[in-house]
Amino acid sequence: MKDNSEKIYNLWPLYIGEFINYEHNKIKDDLIKFFNTYEKKFPEGNAQLNEKDYVGNYNLYQSKYDLHNEDNKNLKELFRFIGKSILSMCKIANKKSIDSFNDNQKYTVNINESWFIRYNKEGVVFPHNHDGYSWSCVYYVQIGEDSSITNGSTYFLRPYGGSWKTDFGAEYLRKDTHVFKAEEGKLLVWPSYLLHGSHPYKGDKNRIIISANSTIDLLNEK
Repeated sequence: MKDNSEKIYNLWPLYIGEFINYEHNKIKDDLIKFFNTYEKKFPEGNAQLNEKDYVGNYNLYQSKYDLHNEDNKNLKELFRFIGKSILSMCKIANKKSIDSFNDNQKYTVNINESWFIRYNKEGVVFPHNHDGYSWSCVYYVQIGEDSSITNGSTYFLRPYGGSWKTDFGAEYLRKDTHVFKAEEGKLLVWPSYLLHGSHPYKGDKNRIIISANSTIDLLNEK
């Protein structure tokens, strides 16, 4: 007789995805050229950063939140790659529900906000989250040769609050942060509620990233 006296449930798991765009080197120069033109067209950048009492991002240029609406072929291709990657994350995270769907179920990925950031020397993004969306992401366009795990990398903060006992039983909760090294052409995708930020960038070459917030809807078959 099979022993079913032990059951362990994995509830509310945390997913962070890493995807590589193998076409990155083909589009990098055009993207940087487009961003340079954008900055000349909108030198003030994102209005939020210019607010008197704003205390978020520091020493960087940030575009407006509608980058996905810009008319640039390579940028549009990149957002298609981002959308497919986000959908992959959604399907993994929601596998239990998806297993009950019809095989022909369709989805739509909505890029609700997107922007690029060019970091100046010592530029930094302080810890924050993106409430109101399901998945957020960062794509590394250019990082500089001196980029490292402590120079311009992205980190995530432990989502569980409170303090823990010092015994080994709580060892799996001990780590406060997890750091991902920046690599050109890499996309990170995570649930939007998760607190994250970037270490100060001290490199000489411009560090450029693209970020986006998204939601996903089910399409009803007609």
